[in-house]
This record gives sequence, C-alpha cells and structure tokens, in this order.
Amino acid sequence: MTRHLLGIALALTLASCGSGPTPVGPEPSRSATGGALLAVEDLPDGYVTSPPQVEPEVSGDSTVSVAGCGALIDRFRGGGTGVRFEGGSAGPFLAEEVSADPDAVDVLRELGTRCAAFTDTDPGGGTTSVTVTDAGLPSLGDESAAVRMAASGGAGDDAYTLGGYLLVVRVGGATCTLVHFGQPEVDRAETETIAKAAVRKLRRPQ
Repeated sequence: MTRHLLGIALALTLASCGSGPTPVGPEPSRSATGGALLAVEDLPDGYVTSPPQVEPEVSGDSTVSVAGCGALIDRFRGGGTGVRFEGGSAGPFLAEEVSADPDAVDVLRELGTRCAAFTDTDPGGGTTSVTVTDAGLPSLGDESAAVRMAASGGAGDDAYTLGGYLLVVRVGGATCTLVHFGQPEVDRAETETIAKAAVRKLRRPQ
C-alpha cells in the first residue's frame, strides 16, 4: 500500500464503481468553512496530513451485486473533497468532508440496511466481498448514522482485508462525513474519539 492509500486502497481492491444513486455525501457547501474541518492537532498522535488523490488509479466500471451499494465503496475509495490524514503506510486513514445536506444521515441509514452484504466485481473479474454492519458508536451531534465496513478478496500473497467506519453527523445546518479505515481494520474507540473532536469543532463559532 502507498501513502495515498485513502485515495487508492479500494480503487486497487474494489476497483472503480459506475454511476448510481445519490452518493452518501453531497458536494461541499459554500457555507462550510475550512475552520470547521479537522486538523492534525485535533487528532490522536501519529497522524499527518495526506494530500488528495489527483487522478483515479483505475478505469472501467465494476459491478456491484446490490443496487446502490457502490455509493458506499465510492466514499471509502475517494474520501470526499475535504481533508485527509494518514497514520502509516497501512493506515489508519481518515477523511473528513463538511457540507450542508439534511438528508445525508437518512441516506446512510438506508444504505447501511440495504447493503449488509454485497460483492464487487472489477472489470477483470476479480471479486471483493463487502459486509456492512452497525458501527456500535453512540449518537453524535444533533443526529448521526454510522456503519462499519469490511472488505476482503484475493488469495495467497494477493489476499487483502480492509476495515473501517463511515459516519455522517449533523450539527445544526452542517453535515460532517467521516471515513476512517485501515488494513486490516481500525480501532472503534479511536474512531469515536475522532468523531467527537469533529463535532466539537463544528459547534465552535466560525
């Protein structure tokens, strides 16, 4: 895995998804200021800023066995257009985007139920098994939704396992989307600590 794993890990393992339903997170709002986003000093020790991915790592459409679930893969693969951090070559990796969308929490809840288990098949025929479960995190902000995703595939020396969390938290008119994952997984308690830091920052006057 390279230092840009947040941008390419699932591009390498899950491949690129075709167009589909409304993505988990919207485009950033003009009202979402940079001051609301997390910075390295807000995070646990060991994280550094990671530059965004400039170009897609793969081309071609993959096939997802459950309609609409590609939106979850897209969010894990791309992370959004906000800020990105990394804690090592195999993770953990973190991305945050702040926007304005009152429906984002409900969208994630619905996808979390519909996409409990699905398979992604890349253009070359490689498959990745994905499971989505409740994150086991407390309610945050004014309302929130959170899921845990695990993805695995390959065989022998090419086998891989990735795990992490996707959270959407609304604080007033701002919606924060967090992606936190690594190889093979990340710590749930650390995810909760980061999410609470994001909420505190959103509550500060900008």
